[in-house]
Amino acid sequence: MTEYIRQSQDGGLFCTTQNEDAQPFLTILNIDEFRERKEQFHQYKEFLHSLGSIRYCKAEVFRECILGTLRIPQKSEERHPQITLGFYMTDTSLVFVEDTGDFKRWIEKQIDRIQNVQSPDQLLLQLMEQMVENDILYLSHFEKQMENMEDMLLHGIPKDFFTILTKHRQKLSEFNAYYEQLIAIGDAIQSHDCLSMVKSMEAWNRYTLRIERLQNHVHLLQENVLQLRELYQSQQDAQQNKIMCILTVVTTLFLPLTLLTGWYGMNFTYMPELHWKYGYLVVFLVAVLVVTLEIIYFKKKKFF
Repeated sequence: MTEYIRQSQDGGLFCTTQNEDAQPFLTILNIDEFRERKEQFHQYKEFLHSLGSIRYCKAEVFRECILGTLRIPQKSEERHPQITLGFYMTDTSLVFVEDTGDFKRWIEKQIDRIQNVQSPDQLLLQLMEQMVENDILYLSHFEKQMENMEDMLLHGIPKDFFTILTKHRQKLSEFNAYYEQLIAIGDAIQSHDCLSMVKSMEAWNRYTLRIERLQNHVHLLQENVLQLRELYQSQQDAQQNKIMCILTVVTTLFLPLTLLTGWYGMNFTYMPELHWKYGYLVVFLVAVLVVTLEIIYFKKKKFF
């Protein structure tokens, strides 16, 4: 368990393990520690139920508290497991519950940036803002990658292009759902402005608008993915059409020769060319002439 106390001078937080009398402003627990202290929480049954299977971000508003879960996608090329945790907020404190320790380490890195915190909802808001702080750079990196993929596609179909495009589509779908859920959390908190624990309605509204802009950026990138997929399919179709055209030309070139060989392969007794000493030469020259005329015709029609 880790506890942080609010400093009255600048509204920042500092970690404490010695002052037992001070009321912790922020507490980070694992699931077992929360179960040991569950009687201190009014809605612990609902909270434990939410912690049992954290599949998305959500917030539930009660008279005494606001509780919810967060499922934060990893911003990396690999599909690492998502960071999952639960939060329980009252008008005096904020509690996070997580088992992996990833969020606790992240808090330790971010704690010096927390300033002017007057209420638990402001602290939750600042932390959620820091969670998406670099998302616009991450999405811009995505956009640059897709521009490079489009340039490569115009010069041919790269290896593993469709696999990479599919990974991008899956990651963007993941972030689209994530932002949709964060917007729902912001709307849920703003819709209960009569609660004493929510002090920063205007700041929550700005946060919701910011997440909506990020989601709009994701929608734009998803459209780019669809356009890349269509361009890829067009390139594939064009390549297949070119192959079919070559096969058709080759088949057409040898079709008259097939007719000749079939005709003279019948070996009728009274076929004069079979006993003529120039018969083979004539058939050979006729075949060459037919193929030459076909090649001239195909080139004139720009079939190849």
